[in-house]
Amino acid sequence: MSTPSLHRSPWQRWAAWGFCLLIFLAIANDVRRFPAKHTTMPTYRFASTQWWKGLDPYTQDQHGGFLYFPQAAFLFTPFNVLPLALGDLFWRAATFGLFLYALVRLNDFFLSRDNARSAKSFFILCLLAVPSSLASLRNAQFDLPLAALIVLTAAEISASRWTAATVWICVAVALKPLAVVPLLLFAAIYWKLIPRVIIGLLIVIALPFLHWNPSYVAHEYVRCFQTLMSASKGDEPKYSDLAALLSHVGYDPSYELKTVARVIFALIFLVFAAIGARRLNRIEAAWVIGALSADYLMLFNPRTETCSYVFLGPWVASLALLYSQQIGRNWLVWLLGIGSLCLACDGFPKIGHFSIHDMTDRWLKPLIALLFLPVLIQFIFEQRKTSAKNDPAF
Repeated sequence: MSTPSLHRSPWQRWAAWGFCLLIFLAIANDVRRFPAKHTTMPTYRFASTQWWKGLDPYTQDQHGGFLYFPQAAFLFTPFNVLPLALGDLFWRAATFGLFLYALVRLNDFFLSRDNARSAKSFFILCLLAVPSSLASLRNAQFDLPLAALIVLTAAEISASRWTAATVWICVAVALKPLAVVPLLLFAAIYWKLIPRVIIGLLIVIALPFLHWNPSYVAHEYVRCFQTLMSASKGDEPKYSDLAALLSHVGYDPSYELKTVARVIFALIFLVFAAIGARRLNRIEAAWVIGALSADYLMLFNPRTETCSYVFLGPWVASLALLYSQQIGRNWLVWLLGIGSLCLACDGFPKIGHFSIHDMTDRWLKPLIALLFLPVLIQFIFEQRKTSAKNDPAF
């Protein structure tokens, strides 16, 4: 009975890669035509150049500039030394390629351990998840590789490859401070990660000291801390977290209340992650903890931008696909599928005075993240350790 599916697999897999290639070529052509439009590349290039000159890459701007650890300037060096056009192209190709590799791993470990369904599910996963990456890919942001690295961490944990998982999550932290959230959540649940993470973070901390001036590196760590503390207080209308959704409907909580809510909900998300690890098998638990970390970042990170929702895209899309394999889930499949596609709402071009982005800005994406939370909770409480996957999550 599996032979026809196996015969269909090649074209579906080729169709998936063809779709992704078309997306990348469209973005690359737009970058070629308008190289200075919607891009963070100048910020990364400036930081990397300043770094190797021994000059300060940080600014006092709460809302712009280089708001990352020094490791990010270090790791961006190979793309900065290339000519401008090539660096732009190779950075986007590398980060988009990493994102697609993460989707391959997500498909393999969560959706289609049955090879007969692998190509079909990967094709649909690409159709649903790749659109959420469009804005981040066009802007060349660190959000795109960071989203991929969180998925890859969950994939390695699902296979009990603790060292590989540690490598992925430590690279994520080196790229962007936001990765501390999934790192803490994974480490709090999977204690086997803790000694490896400690070693990995020590290596990450030591990496910038390959610079020719170690005293400069020590000073930049101080500057980094000052800049990140300042940036964490910068609320702006352009952000798209839960506070932005509340503001859109007329309620503006104080900074102190938002801080308290972030701490309380961090503990709530941790509790749900621990319950998931107890109730679910190893594969489902790794998936749900990765999804919880992405959802928390979208709802409670004070600097969540519309581009940041590439974090959520793979998790919403993959759950839609998983439920499509179950009877009686049609309404939820459609809800999740439409939700994953709506995460691309800021990628549509403006037509005259009509702009989908302007119509949905600051409320639609956080609403999707908010509605995804009860779906995750339902997933945790309805799933059971079963059959061939009956391995403990811990």
